[in-house]
Amino acid sequence: MDDPDLDTADRDPSCPICAAPARYDFSGRDLMFDLHQPFDYYRCTGCGLIFMHPMPDAKTIAGFYPPTYDIYEDDDKPVKSGIWKRAILRARLGYAHLDGGPLIALGALGALPETTPHWVPGGRLLDVGCGNGRFLRSMRVLGWNVQGVELSADGVRVCRKADLPVHHGDVVSAALTAESFDVITVRHVIEHIPEPRPFMRELVRVLKPGGRLIMETPNSQALGRAWLSVNWFANEIPRHLYLYHSGNLQRLAADYGLHCESLRLSTSPKILLNSLDYILENHGRPSKYIRWRRLLARAYVWLAQRSCRGDIVHACFVKPLDGQR
Repeated sequence: MDDPDLDTADRDPSCPICAAPARYDFSGRDLMFDLHQPFDYYRCTGCGLIFMHPMPDAKTIAGFYPPTYDIYEDDDKPVKSGIWKRAILRARLGYAHLDGGPLIALGALGALPETTPHWVPGGRLLDVGCGNGRFLRSMRVLGWNVQGVELSADGVRVCRKADLPVHHGDVVSAALTAESFDVITVRHVIEHIPEPRPFMRELVRVLKPGGRLIMETPNSQALGRAWLSVNWFANEIPRHLYLYHSGNLQRLAADYGLHCESLRLSTSPKILLNSLDYILENHGRPSKYIRWRRLLARAYVWLAQRSCRGDIVHACFVKPLDGQR
C-alpha cells in the first residue's frame, strides 16, 4: 500500500502523453552555460517519452533562459529570396507568384528546409516560439500574412523592431481566433513546453480545417544520443523539459485528431561538433574549426542517416476537413 505521507515529488510519475508509469532514466546539468545543478529525467515505460521530473514551475523555467541565449539576438540582416530558391518554391510548393527566372525548369530538382510550407493564396501563418523573428521575416517576403508568439521579452523586442506582429506570452494567453491559421510552425519549441497536452489542444483549436501543423524537435532515439548520452548537444538540459521521438509525437498529435502527412529524420555536423566541445570541455578553438573533427562529424551524419536515427524529427500534421474526422 502506498504511504500517504510519501512526498509526491519522490514518487515515480505518470507519462503526460499515455499515462503509463515512468522510471528514472538519467541526470544531467546545463552544459551550455557550464552550470552544475543536476536535473533528473524519467522515461515512460509505455510510449518512451523522456521528461524532467519534478517539473519546475514557470519562474524556474524562465531562469533557464539568460539574455545571452543566442536565439534572441538582434538580426537586422535583410531577408532575401534568391532566384534558385524561388524556382524551387514555384516548382515544388506552389509559389506561382514568385519569379523563378530561367531556372524554373530545374526547380523540381532542388530541396528546401522542412519547415517551408506549401503555398496557400492569402494564407495566414503562425510561428509559435518565433525567437528573433527571422523565420517570420522570411515567410513574409514569400507572401505570407504572418503572426508570432514568443515568451521572451528580448525576442519580442527584436521582432517588433522588424515590425512583426508578435504576442508576448504563450499561445493560450494570445487568445487567437479559432480556426484562423492555414499553417502553424512549431520549430524546436514543444520540447520546452511543460504541459504538452494543453499546448497541442490550443494549436489544433486555432488551425483551420485542412491546415498544416509543422513541427521540429530533437529525436530521443537518435544515434548521437545513444552514443553520447548526457553530452548529446540536443539534450539541451534543462531547457528541454521533454525529449520526443517520432512515435510519441505522432501519438500526441493523433489524440487531438491530426493526421500525419509526412515524417522525416535528419541530422547535421553541428550537433556532433557541439557535443564534442562538451565532452572535451573545449574552451579554446571550437570543434567546427578543426578539420579532423569536421570529417568525423560528416561520417557521423552518414551513419545516422543510414541507420534512420537522425537527430531531428520533422513532422507535418494535417487537421481534417469538417466531416472527415
